[in-house]
Amino acid sequence: MMKTPHSFQMLTLVACLMLSGCKKDKPELHFDYEGPCHCGVENPLEDLEWLHRTAESFESTTQWATISVCVYDSAEQGFIVDPCVQCADGMQSLFDCQGNLLGNLGGFAGIPLSTYNIDPTSVREIYRNYPDTAATLIGKRWRLQRFFDRETNSEVVPMSVNGPITFWLIFNGNGQVEGGGINSLSGNFFVYDQDHICISITALSEIYDATGWEDRLLAALNDATVYYVEYYGKSMRIYYDMNRKWIDFVRVG
Repeated sequence: MMKTPHSFQMLTLVACLMLSGCKKDKPELHFDYEGPCHCGVENPLEDLEWLHRTAESFESTTQWATISVCVYDSAEQGFIVDPCVQCADGMQSLFDCQGNLLGNLGGFAGIPLSTYNIDPTSVREIYRNYPDTAATLIGKRWRLQRFFDRETNSEVVPMSVNGPITFWLIFNGNGQVEGGGINSLSGNFFVYDQDHICISITALSEIYDATGWEDRLLAALNDATVYYVEYYGKSMRIYYDMNRKWIDFVRVG
């Protein structure tokens, strides 16, 4: 059973002024607010101290969490906080602009959105503490760095007698993959969820790969299976072979 978040109280004017002086020390949140004025402020995540603190608390957890703006009771503005997106029976919490808890939604013990007359078209996510796979992946050029076998704890970097071999992939918004190296590569992909993608790529041309590195890349990413993917800043790791091995990529464009 999820714990009900505590209601937040309005800070005094003095406290607000003191905290505003430390604003530069706040961690950079995953989502910047881009939208109309909500709850009387231009950027709720920055301008509402209780909401910013809520987002900060999610930055140090391993559970996926989100914050969304909403309109309830026809005209009242508020926020829906989901502290555990991946919890099948977890509840969301509805807060007003001052951070007062109005009620818990969904799950086994929560109530439906209709109880507060929440307009579903007004619900829009403004924060999450996990990567948006599509936004992180699509439109970027990823260069292959290494193969790693976790069973033997060994890594290999594609090399030839003339030095490193450069393989790269681009995941386009139309669901197609293009790439290069020794041959031109092409295929398809699908974002399965926040940390899984489905990929299948093949070589378009038939230049012989004497090193075998391209064949190894294609063998790993050519079975149209669901791959577990992780992001580390500008690097990406794709697990394959039942997650016993992985391929590391670095973003270069």
